[in-house]
Amino acid sequence: MQDFKVIQLTHPTSEQLAAAITEFEGTCDNHRLHPAALRGLSHADERLSSEPFPKVESHGSYVFGVFATPTDISDAKSEYFNVHFVVNEKAAITVLWGPPDAPKHRLDEIRARIDKEFSDNVPENAPGDVVVQIAEVVIEDLENVLWALRLRVAEELSELELELFDEAINTNSINSSEKHQAASLLKFEILSMKTTVEETKNAFTAIVTGQVELGPYADGSLRPPFTQRQEIWFNDLLMRARSIKAQRSDLEGEIRLVYDRLESLEAQRQTVAQMRLGAVASILLLPALIVGFFGQNFNVTPWDDFRYSWEINAVFLFGIATVQFIYFKRKKWL
Repeated sequence: MQDFKVIQLTHPTSEQLAAAITEFEGTCDNHRLHPAALRGLSHADERLSSEPFPKVESHGSYVFGVFATPTDISDAKSEYFNVHFVVNEKAAITVLWGPPDAPKHRLDEIRARIDKEFSDNVPENAPGDVVVQIAEVVIEDLENVLWALRLRVAEELSELELELFDEAINTNSINSSEKHQAASLLKFEILSMKTTVEETKNAFTAIVTGQVELGPYADGSLRPPFTQRQEIWFNDLLMRARSIKAQRSDLEGEIRLVYDRLESLEAQRQTVAQMRLGAVASILLLPALIVGFFGQNFNVTPWDDFRYSWEINAVFLFGIATVQFIYFKRKKWL
């Protein structure tokens, strides 16, 4: 389809976007884009950066949609890149938006992958090929993000297992607060992806089940915008989206396990501290009791005139403290 034109924009100015929309509307029998599509293409709703809602829907003479993928997995922010698009049988507009403070290398990476997808696979059966190519980039990126999260979670679990069950490691030397913060960041990222992953799967389901249509034929019947070959692609993407959903759910369970391990570690630390405090108090208690007893002020005191009474008492007190120390050491209270 040689006359088909794809207009690709990244963080466009209002003038650039207006020119692209005017050109696209000229291919829609001069029908204007719906306000919902205009709002999406212009990224007028800033909440889409933190609460994206992937979808693909029919607007009569064209298809409008949006897919999203996280900006970063280590910034403790629920922020996303959004790829909005409108497409019909003659042209398409794709607009990549991201938060102002999003990592530039990630923005450039997503843009380069979309550019490469379109340069390597010239759309021949629009609008389906355009949607397939954008969806392929987003699904692959979601898979990469989840894989990076899985490695991070596995690393945290491995370190905690080693520290909790290796008797050679001193529990007090483990920085549980630092690990708790790292686990919190991972948990936040994993939970924030739940809606995005679910709605991406739902968008592919809508395509596969024929819920997205493109205008009427001359006889009034609606045209399916996707060929059989494209529907096969979307079936594959749907399976991958389901896998991503399952992986995200598994990661949520694993990060909860990290939290359980951290709570166990903190409980163990507190127990050790309490045992040591009790042992020290006990070691000091008996000698203090004896000293207090013999330190009472009476006219007659046992051993008052005995030459070695002080030495015997000192040895006796030292012996009591030593026996208790050895006992608590064997019990691992010290």
